[in-house]
Amino acid sequence: MQRKKQVAGLKNKIQKFSKGDFHNAHPDVIFQETNLVMIIGEGEVYRGSFSVKSQTEGNIRGLIYPSSFRVHFKDQGFEGNPARVEFTYDGRGLRPGHVEEGKFTVVCNGGEYELSFTAIIEKPYVMTSYGKVQSTDDFRKLAIKDYSEAGRLFRSREFYEILKYENERIFYLYDNMRKWSLGEQAMEEFLVGIKQKECIFLTLPGEGMLFEDIEESTKGTLTLMKNTWGFMPIKVEAEGRFIKVLRPELSTEDFVGNTYEVEYLVRPEELHGGRNFGALKFITPYETLIYEIEVLQNQDYDEDHRMKELLEAQILKGYVGYVAGRVELNNWVESAIEKMAALRKMDPQSETLQLLQAHIYVAGNKIEEAKWILENYNYNRFAIGKDPVTNCYYLYLTALIRGKGSHIDRVLDEIGKTYMRHQDSWPLLSMIINLDPRYRNPYKKIEVLEQQFSFEIHEVLFYLAAYECYQEKPTLLKKLGKFEIQVLNFASKYRLMTKELALYVANFASQQKNYSDAMFRILERIYKMYSETMILNTICTLLIKGNKTQQRYFEWYKRAVDAELKIAQLYEYYMVTIEEERVRGPLPKSIFLYFMHGNTLDYKKAAFLYANLITYEEEGSDLYLSYREQMVAFTWEQLEKRHITESLKILYKRFLREDEMTSERMEALHDICFAYEITTRVRNMNCVLVIEKDGNVRQRIPYDEEDGAVIFLYDKESRVVWESLEGRHYTDSIAYETKRLFYEPRFLDMYKKYAAHAGIWKHEEQKREATFDSIRELGTDAFDEKDIFRLCSKRIREDNYEEDEFLSFLCFELFKKEQYDKVTLTYLANYYCGATSDMKRLWKVLREYGIASNKVGERIITQMVFSEDMFMEEDIFEDYYLSDSVYFRLKQAYLAYVSREFVLKGRETGRIVFDIIIHECEKKEELPDICKIALLKYFSARDYTVDEEPVLHEVLREMCEKQLVFPCYLNFKEAWLRENQLYDKAMIEYHAKPGSRVELHYKLKQGRKEELGYHMEVMTPAYENIYVKQFILYADESISYYFKETADKERITTEKKTLSNERKTAGTGKFGRLNEMSAMSPASRKKAMLLYREEEIMAEEIYKLY
Repeated sequence: MQRKKQVAGLKNKIQKFSKGDFHNAHPDVIFQETNLVMIIGEGEVYRGSFSVKSQTEGNIRGLIYPSSFRVHFKDQGFEGNPARVEFTYDGRGLRPGHVEEGKFTVVCNGGEYELSFTAIIEKPYVMTSYGKVQSTDDFRKLAIKDYSEAGRLFRSREFYEILKYENERIFYLYDNMRKWSLGEQAMEEFLVGIKQKECIFLTLPGEGMLFEDIEESTKGTLTLMKNTWGFMPIKVEAEGRFIKVLRPELSTEDFVGNTYEVEYLVRPEELHGGRNFGALKFITPYETLIYEIEVLQNQDYDEDHRMKELLEAQILKGYVGYVAGRVELNNWVESAIEKMAALRKMDPQSETLQLLQAHIYVAGNKIEEAKWILENYNYNRFAIGKDPVTNCYYLYLTALIRGKGSHIDRVLDEIGKTYMRHQDSWPLLSMIINLDPRYRNPYKKIEVLEQQFSFEIHEVLFYLAAYECYQEKPTLLKKLGKFEIQVLNFASKYRLMTKELALYVANFASQQKNYSDAMFRILERIYKMYSETMILNTICTLLIKGNKTQQRYFEWYKRAVDAELKIAQLYEYYMVTIEEERVRGPLPKSIFLYFMHGNTLDYKKAAFLYANLITYEEEGSDLYLSYREQMVAFTWEQLEKRHITESLKILYKRFLREDEMTSERMEALHDICFAYEITTRVRNMNCVLVIEKDGNVRQRIPYDEEDGAVIFLYDKESRVVWESLEGRHYTDSIAYETKRLFYEPRFLDMYKKYAAHAGIWKHEEQKREATFDSIRELGTDAFDEKDIFRLCSKRIREDNYEEDEFLSFLCFELFKKEQYDKVTLTYLANYYCGATSDMKRLWKVLREYGIASNKVGERIITQMVFSEDMFMEEDIFEDYYLSDSVYFRLKQAYLAYVSREFVLKGRETGRIVFDIIIHECEKKEELPDICKIALLKYFSARDYTVDEEPVLHEVLREMCEKQLVFPCYLNFKEAWLRENQLYDKAMIEYHAKPGSRVELHYKLKQGRKEELGYHMEVMTPAYENIYVKQFILYADESISYYFKETADKERITTEKKTLSNERKTAGTGKFGRLNEMSAMSPASRKKAMLLYREEEIMAEEIYKLY
């Protein structure tokens, strides 16, 4: 009803405009709200309203076009001041979180306006003490304000309501976390995993702290800093007994702001002299930070002591070199005596050093020097506090100098007695062995040395003495116990071992049942001395017994293979330890020959063996052909097990053929195409879990810190979760890397073909069929544009282009997305009515497709005229004007309106408008006077054709007869002006505000004479707010003038201006003759005046008035 009323008002306005009646008030429209926000509950219909108001008197009339089909108006038309517009928004069928941005286009007699609206389908929420929580963003804000309350909400099942309409990945993450843990750390991981916060990391104030000379317990502090809010447990451990942590466990809840003062004690009772090193370890679920603490306690450096030890070691090392034959005796003696002199300077009172120097002289056959030292030695066997070992050492040296006789027996007896009291003394035993003839037998000597080993003797000279026994008699080595191993280790370390003993040891070691690390190190050193095959054989045999499969042992297996040694399982261990990445060529042929009839290698090494053969061996070779059958079988087996390595890639590319694929193999191929290797630098990870797109955890893969783990990521929505050895779960809080292991488009296409044929595509949920009811319920975004387009086009044809409001909406929505054809365009051309800009866009496309656009053009022009909101419409009006169905009132109203805008407001108007006005004048059609005024104004400043002259001449005559005269007319031809008595006129024009009172103030100036005061004249408008005043001015006359305008208590006074008749006039006619005389000299003017008087008298006599 209201719409019909507004349509009637629209027609009434057009009718008035068509007659040149523009007296209707143009409302100054304002809106209380320009952006309406609608918060709508799920499944509800929202009811709302807005008001339209004018700041001027008079009602506002108009229509409203919504951009959404869900909006319905109680009345599409409205009238009043203010006018209240009621509407509803149908939110049924929309999911919470749905947001629609739209607009209301208001077309009224005060203009055309757009009001934007936002319709939001509100999500479910949980009310907390801080307000509504209905999204993860709200939950984050709650956690920042009150972590405890957020934790309670996180643990409650109400939290599901918040996540119900969030991203499915978020929902499924929480759903799985409920199965693992709902503690504060779990909530922290959840927030990090959904990108609502960053992971917490700690920062230390430096690398460490240094204390010096602590005498009592000292408290130390350091400031621990965190980077963001949240919860994280922190464990503090002390390394070093002198450090005591006052609080070993804390959390980020204990922080004040972002800092926490950690306190610890340094306990002096646990410190030793010198440098004490310790540390504080801060252990979090994500990292371990170390803060080093060093204490310098009573720090006195004893450089002399260190130098003494160094010199003694050099003397001893030189002696071993002499025994090994690498150093000459004289050279060693000279070096040793020099170092001994330096030692005695450091400790002049040392009797041991004095005797040691003498011993060196004896060893170097410098007996006299040795005697001199011993003679000066203060020997007293009964001295209190005298070291018995030192006394025995003195006696031993005297025995060495004398060489034989009863003195040796006495010395041996004395040393023996002392040894009985100190049986753990190696120096005493060494003296006995060297003096007693019985121990010249290596059997006796090695026996007593082995007994002495039980006293934990680790002296160099002890091991040297034992080695000399084995060197003299290798057969003494009958077992490889701890003693023998230590002796052989010493001999190999100092490169003492002879080749004979080395081979004996290698042979003996090969007979051992068990592997020994110490024995391996001995053999390794021996092999460096004597690169004998037998030693290499023993080494490899020993490594195989010890099942040594680490890559560092590969070099030994490689040497054995290159040497073609016949060792059981040698080739298997060669393959197990080989580092595949470093292989740059073919494997030894012996490897392929050995494994030709099968192997027990694990799948990675077997794949590497086969891949190497494929890479470097020709397909037609005998070796390749003998391997082909087992390689093909192996490839299919590994495919079905879903194994993938770099080597298996080569095998898959070579042997997988589409015609040999079964359904099981196809599924396996699909899986490995989505295999990823995943690694992280964070330690103590137990396994990797994958939350699939549907929320299920089907993969729980054990994690290895060296090799990582292999997972299958079929979809970008899959989420990786880490599980630590402690059972804690991590989302995105730890950094990790993924590497796709196999991507082969050929195989993906192969699977697509198979899946399409078998009908097992893993589609998303089948889309709902597009119908008009389903589109009303779910909206256009829920369906494919092409499906909606086909539905609309079909309905239009079936219903024979009958009008349907919802169908019109859908067609135009598709049109905006450039989905249209001639059917939908024709339908829109017949029925669509909306915002002017939308109809203009439609009109343009209709023209491009050659579809009749006159109906749309008429609606555009009608709406523009009604709203008085014109822009870029000339082409549309021209198209409409040239059509066969022009409504004459609309035509006249449009021409009148644009003419008025051109005359009153100087609106830029295209020539086509004035061409149409001329055409209408030619046809003698009825037009408002404003159209003709505009026509004259337009062509007064432009050229016109010969055909247009008669029309312009006639229009000028008509306007002059109606006293609608304006200054622009003076630009037309002189003859036209004479005819209409405008030739002798000068005019001024003034544009005032509507309803103003206008006064003209002017005075005349003739030559040098000027009137003293201004004349005042109240003006009457020539047309609406245009005021025109005509004057007749001679050549020496001018008018000085200004205007005063009064409107709504506002007074405007213009600047003073001067008007004169600047046109050149011919001396004909009464005005012309008088005007010409005004410019003459006095004598000439008098003569001309007499002549003019005579002509005037003659004219009166001849042309008498009756």
